[in-house]
Amino acid sequence: MLSGYITASSAEGLLGVRSMEMGPGKLYPELTLITSYDDNLTSSAFSEIETFGLLVSPHLTYEIKNSKNRYLFEGELTSMTYEGSGQDDYLNNRFQLGYEYTPTKRTFAGIRGEYFKSHDARGTEQTEGVGELARSPDRWHHFLVEGNGSYGSQKSKGRAELDIGYISKDYDNHRERTFVRDRDDTYANARFYYRVMPKTSVVLEGRFTNINYDQDPVKVPRASVDSSSSSLDSNMYEALIGVTWKSTYKSTGFAKFGYINKDFDSGSRKDSDGFNWNVGIEWQPKTFSRFNFSTSRSYNETDGFGDYTESDTIAASWNHQWHKLSPKLGTTVDVSYTENTFPGSDSGREDDLFSVGVAINYKMQRWLKMGGGYRYDDRDSSLNLFSYDSNHFELFATVLF
Repeated sequence: MLSGYITASSAEGLLGVRSMEMGPGKLYPELTLITSYDDNLTSSAFSEIETFGLLVSPHLTYEIKNSKNRYLFEGELTSMTYEGSGQDDYLNNRFQLGYEYTPTKRTFAGIRGEYFKSHDARGTEQTEGVGELARSPDRWHHFLVEGNGSYGSQKSKGRAELDIGYISKDYDNHRERTFVRDRDDTYANARFYYRVMPKTSVVLEGRFTNINYDQDPVKVPRASVDSSSSSLDSNMYEALIGVTWKSTYKSTGFAKFGYINKDFDSGSRKDSDGFNWNVGIEWQPKTFSRFNFSTSRSYNETDGFGDYTESDTIAASWNHQWHKLSPKLGTTVDVSYTENTFPGSDSGREDDLFSVGVAINYKMQRWLKMGGGYRYDDRDSSLNLFSYDSNHFELFATVLF
């Protein structure tokens, strides 16, 4: 659904999926409407912009499948209109084609391609700390192709999975500075599961990503651009070992720990390695109540400070259906905390990000869900220019035709 918004998809008890017979397959049409208020649209430390917005997002999925083959097309448009000058208005679109082949219960192969046209809102990515000065959001598009394969069933003693993909991302405007952000990523992820108990497996995982920028950074007098002009091209390696489990003591999850290494092509940038983890746990004490917990460490590409961004994140959520009050009423509460550091930065910048949100949804009809939500975001940075807080309110409706 729509990342960055408290939509109906953020709570449990979603609308049942409805379909329309069309030719050899089924069509799943959906429409999301959101009206919102934000008191700091550009995530600014000093010049907050208050505004109301209206988001309209139609989504279509078309599926053709039989016992061995599945074809899938998905298309989504997202139009956002803000009160005022329209400086931050946008129209995003995403289209995806996929094919899956399952010749036996133990063998799976799939491929998908995606075109995504989106944007970086003012006050994010390259315009962090100076969002109110930017003329408009930075707009970009990417092409993705990914292949997936697996051998072994959930009941097999051993099971192997492999993902191989390529993403090409290019910016479309503000080229005087965004041209240094164009890049191609090639990646491969492999996992091997060995079942040690009926519902528990040991997992070994390896990840590799080659990151190749079209242009080297340039030295320009902007607070949000790194002073180094050496290449950001790199290879990233991850090796993890852990366990996965399903429906054990009413919980499902995984816990993986290991090693991460970022190896830059340029000798002017310092390679880095260290401890890595990825944990996700879902606990469902009742069929109508679910708790989720996750924590991870990741290395992300720099948006101007340092050679890259190291992020340590912890998050939790609670989804509940209030059957005693009404079987149609559901709520979600979620909270997260992220600590970002910027290795290689002369500024010594460190950020602490805190976010909390609540949402309520009510299933008016089998085809209609309505609700509202509130989110508070706070970033406390060692550089005052990048500290901010914001309050976001919204009302939404999701319609299945």
